[in-house]
Amino acid sequence: MIMKKYVSIGLCILMLGFPGYKLFAGSEKYELKTTEATLTIDQKGNLRIVKDKGQIIQINTSINNLWKVTLKNNLNGKESVFVPDKSVRLTKIDNILQLVKDNFSTGNTFIPVKVELTISVKDDAFCFSGSLKSDSKEWQIKEVLYPDISGIKINDKNVKIYWPNSLGECFDNPQLFGSKTFEYPCTNGSMAWFSVNSPDAGLYVGSHDSSRGSKKFALSFNDSDKSFRTSINFPVYTYEFSIPDVMVKPYGGKWYNASKFYRGWYDENFKLASVSKWTRENAGLMLTILKQQNGSVMWNYKDVDKLCDIGEKLNIKLIGLWGWAVGGHDRLYPYWPPDNLMGGRKELEKAIERAHKRGFKVIVYSNGTIMDASTDFYLYNGIETMQLNERKQPAIEYYLKHSNTTPVIQVRACPGSAKWRKTIMDLALNAKSLGVDAFYIDQVGVRSPIMCYSNNHDHSVPQEAYTKYRVKMMHDIRNRMKEIDPEFSIITEGTIDELLTDIDVFHGLGPGSIITPNAFPEMFRYTFPESIIIQLNASPANDRYNANYATIYGLRHEIMSRYEADAEYLKSGKIPTAENYAECYVNDPPVLSTMNKVPAQEVTSYTHDLLQFENDNADFFRNGKFIDEDGLKVSGNDILAKGFTDGKRIGVVVWNRNLSEKRDFSITVPGYNLVKSAEPKMQVANASSPLDANSIRLLIFEKN
Repeated sequence: MIMKKYVSIGLCILMLGFPGYKLFAGSEKYELKTTEATLTIDQKGNLRIVKDKGQIIQINTSINNLWKVTLKNNLNGKESVFVPDKSVRLTKIDNILQLVKDNFSTGNTFIPVKVELTISVKDDAFCFSGSLKSDSKEWQIKEVLYPDISGIKINDKNVKIYWPNSLGECFDNPQLFGSKTFEYPCTNGSMAWFSVNSPDAGLYVGSHDSSRGSKKFALSFNDSDKSFRTSINFPVYTYEFSIPDVMVKPYGGKWYNASKFYRGWYDENFKLASVSKWTRENAGLMLTILKQQNGSVMWNYKDVDKLCDIGEKLNIKLIGLWGWAVGGHDRLYPYWPPDNLMGGRKELEKAIERAHKRGFKVIVYSNGTIMDASTDFYLYNGIETMQLNERKQPAIEYYLKHSNTTPVIQVRACPGSAKWRKTIMDLALNAKSLGVDAFYIDQVGVRSPIMCYSNNHDHSVPQEAYTKYRVKMMHDIRNRMKEIDPEFSIITEGTIDELLTDIDVFHGLGPGSIITPNAFPEMFRYTFPESIIIQLNASPANDRYNANYATIYGLRHEIMSRYEADAEYLKSGKIPTAENYAECYVNDPPVLSTMNKVPAQEVTSYTHDLLQFENDNADFFRNGKFIDEDGLKVSGNDILAKGFTDGKRIGVVVWNRNLSEKRDFSITVPGYNLVKSAEPKMQVANASSPLDANSIRLLIFEKN
């Protein structure tokens, strides 16, 4: 193991808060250094960080504003917020700078809570850490905010913010970015880092927390002085807490260096799940709701044969059965027996077996986070399984798929409940007994950290159970299913690095898995190029533009059949109208433009050819490592190019995003020679010819 180096500021004991009081004698400032940056604190407590000589990146803040602690009185429920005052000591112990406060007081009340915060250099970054302890059962530490750093300036006109919302977002206008937060871990905070970059330098802020505990990142831009401010808030709700390392790292180069820094730490602490061959080489998912929430049956179990026919035309070999149980989709959870109305259990088993003989894989749906309040399960087991808020009330939500039906009331379950974890485990085992190849556990990767106040669970009260116990739930289920069948796969909704250790595939949700104005899927895909993510396409048609988008980022494709008109489109090619969905009182129909631009046969044909193109080049699209534009030189209007490497070669996928005109482009890879070019339906293509509108081409390069 490589010994980590710790460097810190040496300072004598002082009392903060007196104007003009010198922090230390005989020296003008103390200093910390990384290979690229310097941190100093002067005699007035001004903390300054600069990269190189500060031409591009500089931070000017104060250690008097560096933290905030919230305490809660357990007797009356009142909260008190404390910030640094004149009683804080700054001491040097074992080359670690410590900001120490021995106790607090409010009014005439003495509160025996000790705070020790540190600043050091670790892994060539400035590390902010520490600990808190309450010696009073009356006062609990509710939360701590540390560090709170203002005065961050990036002296360049081309500043971009890389933000881990789902697969990622990129904001190139700080004024429009304004002020944002994300909670980690959840889909809206899929990784515990962000960066602010100029073209040649950046500032990384990340939490290197091996416990993967919950935390909230904040970043804001002050337009008046063109500066940023960032902080991380940790929910505590205990009497003792160790603040995980928060790394602040100025660095040179592009955002890739921030991504590599986070991934390097991740690899030191975690191991990604090993994925089966069929799962990695799978091209996409045909998500099919057999029975809707309102009881409408669109496909019977025997119709799995028809789904396989459709799948063959599309070149999609994973059939997803949603709404496959008696309750239909989003009803009667977690009660999942096969439905006699659709053919019964034996017919379902036979249908799955027939699909296997045709070379298809089958996955069935479950929801890992909610239970239907109308079920006997909730009536008799809800007290053991539901998540409770501070008032001991259940967390309630509802889903309404059709506007002419009564909303289905769902109660959120807590993974800290052993009963709930066993319930989902039993559902996975039952699904396997049907003969399926994979199990879908919905919403587990989506949920944000929320405190649970139930006394009937494994966690303490209150405690955020999603980060620890959802990992345990998924880990236990995956291990048990792998014991039965090493090829079996687990899929969940959302994108979150916390679950990369225990999930085979993510079903995308949010920016990057869909096309949004600031979507930047490069962020997650470059950091975790091994990740398998299914795009979110809530339509029975795989629109050509949407399909090309998935291909260039290495996402797996998807079509959804959710309503009667969707099913009819897939069966007969009939293009639905808005009235078709209105007649069925559908609240969330697919976007009609994905279906009415071109005939269904043309959409199907292009999807088939595109997926075959990917399969023929599986070394890049299935088994390759996504490298984005790192090491590539790309030019051309409307041209987007992304690279994949198989370890020896680099495949560059080029996409002309213009919808009507051809485009010239230039792609070079220094140190490599172009050896081959291909397109869908063309195993050999002219690498230098203009690229047709909304078309893609693969260029393959080998080392000189």
